[in-house]
Amino acid sequence: MKWRVHGANPNKLYKQFNIEMPEDVIDFSDNANAIKQETVLNIKYENYFDEYPDDEVFKLKEFISKKESLSINNILFTNGTNEAIYIIASYYQNKTVAILHPTYSEYELALIAFGVNVSYVYDLNEVNETHAALIVCNPNNPTGRYYDYETLDKVINRLKKINVDLIIDEAYVDFMNVKHKTLDVINNQNIYILRSLTKFYHLSGLRIGYLLSHQANINKIKRRQPTWSVNSIAQIVAYEYLNDVSFIKKTKLFYEKERNRIFNELKLLNFEVLDSKVNFFVMKVDDDESLIKYLLTKGIVVRHTRNFPKLLGKYIRITIKSVEENNYLIKSLKEYLEISKKSI
Repeated sequence: MKWRVHGANPNKLYKQFNIEMPEDVIDFSDNANAIKQETVLNIKYENYFDEYPDDEVFKLKEFISKKESLSINNILFTNGTNEAIYIIASYYQNKTVAILHPTYSEYELALIAFGVNVSYVYDLNEVNETHAALIVCNPNNPTGRYYDYETLDKVINRLKKINVDLIIDEAYVDFMNVKHKTLDVINNQNIYILRSLTKFYHLSGLRIGYLLSHQANINKIKRRQPTWSVNSIAQIVAYEYLNDVSFIKKTKLFYEKERNRIFNELKLLNFEVLDSKVNFFVMKVDDDESLIKYLLTKGIVVRHTRNFPKLLGKYIRITIKSVEENNYLIKSLKEYLEISKKSI
């Protein structure tokens, strides 16, 4: 059976297992924010339909510039971080780029699309002179693992000496309730930092993210970026959401508390959970297919890990949802364990 590469598509998963899809389904494979955005948007969208977007995305750049204490010349907004990933990949054609695994599959797809040789590494210290760059998802998708500033700063200094770039995808950094320090992109030309606004702010359909890097790198990426890449509606909505301080604080506090609660519940059930700092985690399982199929019958969709090197189906990825939904998941896992014991 061929397993899907991405999560967040319950219909296809139910068809894959030939199970009738219930009317109510909770998608724990979709790692978007469980906290709903309540900002009221008084926007007359039709006023922007026949005007070109601001091709410099100046208002948002100005906001991020103040937040990060960077020049707007160190910031580039893109059509989701995937656009940035593909453009950056285009500059490594015929070179070798290392990807720290397990991680998001799109990095490899982008590199292969531009004729880049892909090298799998499982430790930051495995990177050497044969690599042109290293891609790190931090916090990591799917595990939730997080490397702090001090750790990555040491990596940067080592990579600079051997002329290797560091590409860091921080798509989930906003979910953490810990202080996150941005790496020095002003004085280090070998750093690219990707930030997404889609998962945290429920903007997946609008496609918006941004890149922090040395001015020379920003100019290089801009040369291959289509003009008017970020549409007007995405720019307007993102600006309103980024200014919603209460929503940001509420989200961080919720996940800090709820993650700890769920981890404690799962440990009582003797499930092994890898440490995570974000809104999702991976849990070790004895039989992923059996568990996934059972949860589907309960209207629960989780993410398999069969396409993640090193994890290879020995774990499932679960996104933290509302308290009520999480309680239903834990209840269903208890039922699964009870049924499993009886069948032995």
